[in-house]
Amino acid sequence: MSTIENIFEPSRLLLVWHHSQPGAPRHRRVVGELVRQGEDASFRYLKDTDDFQAALEEGFYEFPAFADNVSSERQSGALDVFMRRLPPRKREDFREYLAQYALPANFSGSTFSLLGYTGARLASDTFELCPDLSDAKAPLDFVIEASGTQYHTTAENIFSEDDEVFFEPDPQNPHDSKAIKIIHKGVVVGFVNKALSISFHRLLETGTVEGSVLRFTERKGKSRLLILVRYL
Repeated sequence: MSTIENIFEPSRLLLVWHHSQPGAPRHRRVVGELVRQGEDASFRYLKDTDDFQAALEEGFYEFPAFADNVSSERQSGALDVFMRRLPPRKREDFREYLAQYALPANFSGSTFSLLGYTGARLASDTFELCPDLSDAKAPLDFVIEASGTQYHTTAENIFSEDDEVFFEPDPQNPHDSKAIKIIHKGVVVGFVNKALSISFHRLLETGTVEGSVLRFTERKGKSRLLILVRYL
């Protein structure tokens, strides 16, 4: 299995939310940001953005740890809140946890970086963290989960580990002019996560971006395509 070789240390992570109700649109909405501050980080809601307003209309209310202050004010000392969403590094199965995200067993990145690589997802809610790639410098590796695979893949799409995939801007996309198609064997199989698409465009414009299939799974009618991305 391919592993991440070049660790990215982001300076900013985006808090992304999506609707949890069955059958509801699973638009990923950026509702907040976590900004590195030395060994800690600060958090604030991005209340003045279109995504935040759309999230409110779709049922977003608050991130539990910051329920008392749903404002645009920056709140310091926020790193510990998100660290609780990660398993302890001393846990016996921590290597297996890292392997899920193609991270090496001897991962030496910071906790902030680990939050970005894993998304700090919990099965009990619909939040995840997404790294801002705006200041990314080559070389770096990261993993993305393709969006929209349930609409673009069928039984005819056969994925094998390390299959090459390509990324292509889709300016005519009726839902998002910044959309980026993910192409596998000449067929569109999904899109780059909307929260990543703007900074992902910069990578495509400034360097070489290679992609390969890390894992494809189907469970209870839901498909999940993970892609290892290398920016060279």
